[in-house]
Amino acid sequence: MRTLVLAMVCAASVAHADNITVGLYAPSEPFPSTAARVDLAKKLGDHIGGALGGVGVGRVYARAGDFASAVKKGEVTVALVDATYLASTGGNYTVVAAATRAGDATHGWQLVARGAQKIGQLKGKRVLVPSVGGREGDFVLNVLFGGEVGKDFFGKIESVPDTASTLAALGLGKAEAAIVPASVELPAGVTTVLALPQLSGPVLVAYGSLTAAQKQAISTAATSFKGDGTVGGFKASDADAVKAIARRFSVPIKRGPHAVPAVRVVVGDLVETRTFTIERTPATAFALAPSDDKLAP
Repeated sequence: MRTLVLAMVCAASVAHADNITVGLYAPSEPFPSTAARVDLAKKLGDHIGGALGGVGVGRVYARAGDFASAVKKGEVTVALVDATYLASTGGNYTVVAAATRAGDATHGWQLVARGAQKIGQLKGKRVLVPSVGGREGDFVLNVLFGGEVGKDFFGKIESVPDTASTLAALGLGKAEAAIVPASVELPAGVTTVLALPQLSGPVLVAYGSLTAAQKQAISTAATSFKGDGTVGGFKASDADAVKAIARRFSVPIKRGPHAVPAVRVVVGDLVETRTFTIERTPATAFALAPSDDKLAP
């Protein structure tokens, strides 16, 4: 009987492991093609599934809504997700590792344009940006520009499915400017107008009811993963990088300098260069005048 119960537990464990789905939603990553995304997802699914003792299935999500729906339904166990998307939308997840490109987990962004050399020339123009889950305006104006340009500076900030589509649309003249990662190859006639801050790239996250031991196994396995030119590997990380981006989505509060003088008054400061005198009062002022009845004979 004991042997039968053990066999049933092992079978259930394997069945659970076989159902691992490793999702990929990283629209800002400059994959050269959709096929490259699919290949990476498959390789990552095999690697993570093996670390958990089963077979993982890699799945690419092209739209934020599809990915969010899959997570809500519990269809995704582990996922490689843009940190900017997580910072924008939040959610219940655990960061287990950070993706690296050329050894770095953070990467710069840039404002690029056709026929413009200065940002002032882009006032009122249409700007494209890879999707961050619906808050592209806040991402551009607050996260990247730090609130230094007004909400009405650009004519329109429009979301595009991914970086490759953003560059393709810009190259075809469908917009005057775009916000893209700094490491991409620009179309002909497009130049960099302004370098923007560095942000964390995609992070590997765990969803659902994975145990602490399983999350640790995923984190350990991720550090030995060998990817491609876009996602070369992973390094240990936590949620701090995502939280740092999330804080920048809010409008920064601008305050002028506020100097508080050091006030320290001593007696010497009060009496210095001053002369104090006390007027003498006649002694007769302190004597009582005799009454009239005492003066009578």
